[in-house]
Amino acid sequence: MAWVEQLRSCMDWSEGDRARLEEVRDLLDSRSEETVEDLGEQLVALNGSQALMTNTRFTRRLHGVLTNWLMGLLDGAFDEAYVERRRALGRELADIDLTFEHVILLESMMRQRIFELAQKGLDAQPQRLSSVMHTLDKALRRDLVFVYEGYLDFRDAEMEQSLLDRFLAITGFSPTLYNSLAEAWRWEHEQGR
Repeated sequence: MAWVEQLRSCMDWSEGDRARLEEVRDLLDSRSEETVEDLGEQLVALNGSQALMTNTRFTRRLHGVLTNWLMGLLDGAFDEAYVERRRALGRELADIDLTFEHVILLESMMRQRIFELAQKGLDAQPQRLSSVMHTLDKALRRDLVFVYEGYLDFRDAEMEQSLLDRFLAITGFSPTLYNSLAEAWRWEHEQGR
């Protein structure tokens, strides 16, 4: 059984969940731009970096990443391609200096917004509302795993590069010499197996 299939069965993810996420996406589609704008403003206010919002390029990039995060979460697919897209999103979030605490806060704000939309859009049908929110919670939990994994990959690579830069500065090695030594070491260990 493939890893994604194992995850799906552990999380009890079904076609019903997929359909409920599509329902949430339908509720959000017409309001996604407004929701992303609101989430972005709340993040910026939290960070005290309102001056950045005057930078059109930063604002577009932030809104693009937030849109990708929000609408990608509601993608009903749960396959290898989905997992890789969410990992890539984690790397993007880290690249624009959002901490993982921001991601958790975003989820909380988004959950509240979707709950309000679902209450109105589902005509206050308690059973339906409950099942939609349960599916959303499952989607958020699965999403956290993949996004966090991509986020950590980015931070680990950043730290690795920082340590390498420091090593090269201290030893005086050139990057070319270092890469040649690393390649020789890998080759030697592969031959010794």
